[in-house]
Amino acid sequence: MDDSTAPTPRLKPSARRSVELILDRIEDRLQDADDGLHRVGAPASRAALDASGLPLAAQLLWERWDGLEFACAEALILPLDDLAEATASALSEGRISEGDRVIGERGRDLFVLAADPFAEGADVILVGEDGGRVPHSSTVERLVLALLGEVTILYDEEGEFRDDLFGDDGELLPAIERRLLRRHLDLDPDAPFARFRLALSLRRHNELRAAAAELKQLDRRAPDFAWGNHERGRVALLLGDRRGAKRAFAKAVELAAIPPIEPELRTYFQAWEALASEGEERARIAAAVLGAMPSFAAAQEAGIREAIEDGNAEAAQEQLDLGLAIVPSHLGLLSLKAAVQELSPALRTPLLEGSTPELPPRRPLEPQRPAPRGGGGERRRRPHRQGKVPR
Repeated sequence: MDDSTAPTPRLKPSARRSVELILDRIEDRLQDADDGLHRVGAPASRAALDASGLPLAAQLLWERWDGLEFACAEALILPLDDLAEATASALSEGRISEGDRVIGERGRDLFVLAADPFAEGADVILVGEDGGRVPHSSTVERLVLALLGEVTILYDEEGEFRDDLFGDDGELLPAIERRLLRRHLDLDPDAPFARFRLALSLRRHNELRAAAAELKQLDRRAPDFAWGNHERGRVALLLGDRRGAKRAFAKAVELAAIPPIEPELRTYFQAWEALASEGEERARIAAAVLGAMPSFAAAQEAGIREAIEDGNAEAAQEQLDLGLAIVPSHLGLLSLKAAVQELSPALRTPLLEGSTPELPPRRPLEPQRPAPRGGGGERRRRPHRQGKVPR
C-alpha cells in the first residue's frame, strides 16, 4: 500500500479514554486554581499535531492546551511550535540523545520524551545542564497532574510561597519535602524520580524498612537507573545485608559503565561496592578504584577536612569510611579519625561497624527551593548518561 493512502494512525479508544480521564483531572485543577497562577495555550490544530511527530497518547495533552506554564513559569510545557527548536538546541549541546524530544523546562533542567522509554524506565526524563538524566514521570499527562499537585503545597492563593516551607539553609523542610513527594506519587504512582527521592528521605531519617519498600517499587519501574541501584545498596548495607548491598552496588557500577558517563561516578559506586565487601574481594575492588582514580584517598581526605570545617559530622564520617575501605593504611585519613570522632562522638565508623550514617559525600539529590517567581523481560539498553542527578 502506498504511504499516501495508508490510514492515519489512531489511538485505541480505551487508551484514549484513559489519558482523557487524567486530562479531565488536570482541567479541573486548572479551573480551581487562582487567577494568574497558571497560563495555558489554546488547543493545537489537528494539522500541527499530525506534523509534530509526538506519540499519539502525548498529543492528547497539546490537543487541549498548546503549552502550559505553572506557578508563573516555575515549570512549563512548551507549545508545539517551540519543540523542534528546543530539541535541536539540546541535541547540539550534547544534552540529549537522538530520538529524544524536549517538551518542557523546570528551571535549567529539561523535560524530555525519551526515545526509548522502556530502557529508561519512564516516558518523561529529566535532563540536567550536564546531560545527566533521570527517569522522572510515567507519562506526560501524569507529569502535568503531579506538577499541579506540587503547586498546591508550595503556593498560597496569592501565588506566594506558603509560610514555614524552608529551613534556615533555604532548603525545603524534611516534612514538607516528604509531603511534596507523597502528593506527587499520589498523582503519578509510577514516577521513578519521586519514588527515588522519597526513599532517600526515608533512609536519611533511618526509616530503612520503608526506604527498602520504596526502592523495591522503583526497581520494578526503572531497574536500570544507576542511582536507584546505588541507593538500594546503601539501604541494604544499613540493614546488615552485605550480600544484597554488594549486588546492588555492582549493578550500579555496571550501569555507570554505559557511555557517555562520568568516570568519577563509576569510581564512586565502586568505592561503595568495596565498602560492602571484605577480604580479598574488597582488596580487588579497591585496586580497581585506585587504578581508575589514584588520588581517591587524597580526595576523600580533602572532603573530610571540608566537612569538618562545615561541622558536617555525617559527611565526614562517611568519607572517612569510604577512604579507609580503599586505602586502609592511608596516613592522612588515619590522622583525621580523632577529629571526626570529636566532631560527633556518637558516630563511630558507622558503615564499617554496622550503624547508620546519613549524608553522602556528594548527594545525588537535595530538596531544592523553587526558583523565585518569574524566573526562568530482558530490557534493551541504549547508551544514556546517568551522571549527576539533576536537582
